[in-house]
Amino acid sequence: MKNRVAKTRLAYLGRAATVALAIGVAMPALAQEVPVAPAEDTAQNDAIVVTGSRIRGIEPVGSNVIAIDQDRILAEPVTSTNDLLRRVPQVVSLGANRAGGSAQNGAANATRGAGINLRGLSTQATLLLYDGKRFPPQGTQGQFTDPSVIPSIALGRVEVVADGASAIYGSDAVAGVVNFILRKDINGIETRARYGFTDAGYNEKQFAAIAGKTWSGGHLTIAGEYTQNDPLYGAALDFYQNDNRPNGGRDLRNANCAPGTITAGGGTYAIPASGVTPATAGTLVRGTRNLCFYGGAEPIISEQDRISVVGSFSQDLAPGLRVFADGFYSRREGVLTIAPNVNATVTNANPFYVNPTGGTGPVTVTYSLFPDTGLLANDYYGTFWNASAGVEAKLFGDFEATFYYAHGQSEDVADRRRSGINAAALTAALADTNPATALNVFGGRNNPATLARITDNLFIITGRTKLDVFNLQADGSLFQLPGGAVRIAVGGEHRIEHTYTDLITGQAATPRSLNDAGTRNVDAVFGELFVPIFGAGNAVPGLEQLSLSLALRHENYSDFGSTTNPKIGLTYKPVQGVTLRGSYGTSFRAPTFAEVSTVAGGAGLYFDTLPGPTGNLTGIGIAGGNPDLTPETATTWSFGAEIAPIDGLSASLTYFRIDYTDQIQALRGTPGLLTNPIYASFVQFNPTPTQVDALVNSGLPINAAINNSLVTFIADGRRQNLGTSLMRGLDFSLRYDRAIGDVRLDAGIQGTYLLDYKFEAVPGSGLVDVRDSIGIAQRYRHQADIGLSAGGLRGRVTWNHLAGYYNTGVTPRQRISNYDTLDFYLGYEVDERLTLSVDVRNMFDEDPPYVDIAGGYDPQAANPVPRLFSVTAAVKF
Repeated sequence: MKNRVAKTRLAYLGRAATVALAIGVAMPALAQEVPVAPAEDTAQNDAIVVTGSRIRGIEPVGSNVIAIDQDRILAEPVTSTNDLLRRVPQVVSLGANRAGGSAQNGAANATRGAGINLRGLSTQATLLLYDGKRFPPQGTQGQFTDPSVIPSIALGRVEVVADGASAIYGSDAVAGVVNFILRKDINGIETRARYGFTDAGYNEKQFAAIAGKTWSGGHLTIAGEYTQNDPLYGAALDFYQNDNRPNGGRDLRNANCAPGTITAGGGTYAIPASGVTPATAGTLVRGTRNLCFYGGAEPIISEQDRISVVGSFSQDLAPGLRVFADGFYSRREGVLTIAPNVNATVTNANPFYVNPTGGTGPVTVTYSLFPDTGLLANDYYGTFWNASAGVEAKLFGDFEATFYYAHGQSEDVADRRRSGINAAALTAALADTNPATALNVFGGRNNPATLARITDNLFIITGRTKLDVFNLQADGSLFQLPGGAVRIAVGGEHRIEHTYTDLITGQAATPRSLNDAGTRNVDAVFGELFVPIFGAGNAVPGLEQLSLSLALRHENYSDFGSTTNPKIGLTYKPVQGVTLRGSYGTSFRAPTFAEVSTVAGGAGLYFDTLPGPTGNLTGIGIAGGNPDLTPETATTWSFGAEIAPIDGLSASLTYFRIDYTDQIQALRGTPGLLTNPIYASFVQFNPTPTQVDALVNSGLPINAAINNSLVTFIADGRRQNLGTSLMRGLDFSLRYDRAIGDVRLDAGIQGTYLLDYKFEAVPGSGLVDVRDSIGIAQRYRHQADIGLSAGGLRGRVTWNHLAGYYNTGVTPRQRISNYDTLDFYLGYEVDERLTLSVDVRNMFDEDPPYVDIAGGYDPQAANPVPRLFSVTAAVKF
């Protein structure tokens, strides 16, 4: 493998050198044919590159750009950059989010960051940029990027291109790219304070400030933001429950209760509230069991504090020569809780031993320490910083070159020192013959020191990433056509990606560390050509504009070999007010280090409870990476039309298609894993004790207290290139903006509709239309709003709509209702320095739609926060 990669790299470098030499020789000659553009103040032109193209002043040809301007950013009732993006219909709340959930590796979000997921294809298929530069990855597995590291007050605009963009930006841009453009035009100081509250005890606070200075030839800007939210407890939400029988669903309450349930002789026996002793064992009733729900004490959204700081600087050193730098730092921290559930095998050596059958053999008891210990609280934090510096220089003609170097790092730590029950300590406490220190799971008080030993269970997860980027690019005009100048951008990039993971298990006095680290180099060359076939200089009726874009990027990975990705775009304007566009391209996503490491990223054995052919079954789920993974690949098409028939009215419709293959799937916990025959080769039912012992002693990390006697299956959920997705859909928008005297009215609707979404979970299993299935992007969503402004007064009402879908995890499948909420905003500009506003999110206090799963709602489709009132004051100095 190494020899092949080395040969590929040498060949690649040779081609790159040849291309660079040819371009270097050709550019001066070609540039002589192009008039030189007038000199401009570069400090005022930092933002002339539009997302989706590397050529200055050229909008992406063939692709639709969804833009959120600064006024809209400030008016949105959210406290983070991430929440802002989640209000775009093309962004789906699957994967890493604040409220949890297990779809798309969401369960691995141990530090409660939140990524952006375009089209619902995964957070790793969406590339995030700031001012056109990459963010380092975040998360304990390096599996997402949380854009909230950028203070929302520092955003000048946000641009979304929901179209494959690997030819422009490289790996991860399968579903598209989101670019956060920083404000650089600040003169003075702006501050903002926001406080939000609910009647459920959940509150939000935000304090933000930005200061800056611009001068002829440069600028300096710095911004900071602090946000904090209280925990949202399940007890405050009437819809949050596990017993769904009142709604016609299942009883999903937990069998780990206090008092617990004894299993002996093939039967179950519920322990009464007063407990049970050998003398009262005869009162137990066979076939009964205790079920409970302690979710009221559980934070549905954990408490979190976050601080973010960003700064940027630019200075002209001489005519045509500019230096620039930027950087940011962010830290979030909070607390997550874990239920202290016990699955005990008790022998007659235990002084509290009870066997309802009258025998002397071992019995099993499902039990909970919750009444004694409460939920086990564990801290988490994530830190993230990045710094870059570079130089921009005018070359010849109108060519400009930019070089920058960026270095970023992240560290995410889930400091789980009480992550549940320690298996060795539990075994020892159950085998203890001293009534004063032995664990009693049959009812009655337990020694606090015994409980402390049992819950001393380390599961400390650490993930660190580093990203170094060296980027050199140049763009300018090659020659003049009647329709305008043919323009080109070329460049190269070298990235160094490093990931470190560590898992500490055991107990405080005897910790065990299992860590792994890896580094890879990525070299790239890229080019983009813009050809104005028809333009202002040669427009004729029916051909006002016809533009062609050709982009190509070649990347070589030190661990995966090479990949080349093209993109072709075409924009056609037959008449003023009508635009037709289309694009074709290929994209890819290289596996992350955590996905290829056999010991990183949560690898090991878990004691899972999953729906089986005859009810819930308990067994071992194997998780981990796979060193034989290959990159995911995709082919994307889009075709669209935009019309502006009258002044103030605009509409657009875009058809998109994504063929996404070799998707990396981690099957552990997948719905239907034990019941769907397509997964049969990954599941072994009723393993023998010898097979279970061999797996437990195989050296894989044991990430939960595994009760060997309760193991009814072994499921291999390690990552593999299994999935294929074929997605087709429509994006649409309609907007009207009109001024009547001093009053301005604007209204619009934007949304997305999936025509189909076919998925093949395992090669050979066949494509299945999964559109409208739980854990999948829903068929239809939109956001509609109407706003009015007059003088210093502004108001807006926004309707958020998510169409109903199906819970396919139950039989017959359950229809989930539409989810509709209304938001209200009212602001008043007292004077040019002070603005006051109030907003209400979820104005009519709509509960999330009922779903027959644990919790009673879908945390990856609905927001559990009830009606939230907020007041904001913004002051300029």
